[in-house]
Amino acid sequence: MSEVTQDVILRIENGLHLAPISRIVGALAEFKSALRVEFDNRSADARSATDLMLLAATCGAPLRVVAVGADAEAALQTVVAVLENPEPVREPPARPR
Repeated sequence: MSEVTQDVILRIENGLHLAPISRIVGALAEFKSALRVEFDNRSADARSATDLMLLAATCGAPLRVVAVGADAEAALQTVVAVLENPEPVREPPARPR
């Protein structure tokens, strides 16, 4: 089993909240490796929405992502991609006329 680690800066404007957490948890369903996200001397299982929410990481927070397993590198890059990229812009709902 291999272990990979990467330090990242959280680039999500509203911090680590439900939408990006859902993207992380959903994306990790295809991987077998164990992942954790570390912040401020705390560690969260990246597959647990509750654990990630309890980190209370805000925009600009330094995070460390650690992955262990056969597909660790790919799983880590999936999580890093969410953490380092701002959320997609959502169009406001159209008002009926």
